[in-house]
Parts: sequence; structure tokens; C-alpha cells
Amino acid sequence: MAERRRQAVPSLLVQGNQPLIGIPFAEEGHEVVRYFTGEEEADRAVADQEVQDALRLAGAWSHLDWEAMVEALDRIRHESTPTPPIEL
Repeated sequence: MAERRRQAVPSLLVQGNQPLIGIPFAEEGHEVVRYFTGEEEADRAVADQEVQDALRLAGAWSHLDWEAMVEALDRIRHESTPTPPIEL
């Protein structure tokens, strides 16, 4: 008979009066839920994730030619007719 090995299952042990906070995150293209036992840890993780998201967003346009974009926006501005004043 083949011997079965027990595989370790990730677990988290908390006391009954301790909060358990689950926050969904996107990591490497997958949605995961990270669990925290304290609000400070959860807040810090969310803040860190927000900073990383902002940095990724800033880098999303790094391949664009800034001068060409400024020229295109200027051309669009000059070719467009102005919006008439709005009266309230």
C-alpha cells in the first residue's frame, strides 16, 4: 500500500477576539486575498499597493514621445472651435 504524505496547507491562527481583515489584491495578473490581523497592517499594505499602482501608471506612458504628444495636443487645440460661454 502506498504511503500518503500530508501536504502542508497554508493557514493562519488567530485568537477569537482578533479581527481578520481580507483585502483583494492583484499580483502577477491574478487576484489574491491577503489577510491581516490588524488594521494598521492592512492600511499599510493598501497604501503600499496604491504607491505601486501609481508608479506603474506613471511608467505606462514612458514609451511615448513627449514632444510629439505636446505638438498633437496643441494642433487639436487650435483646430477645435471654442465652446461658447455657458449662461446660468
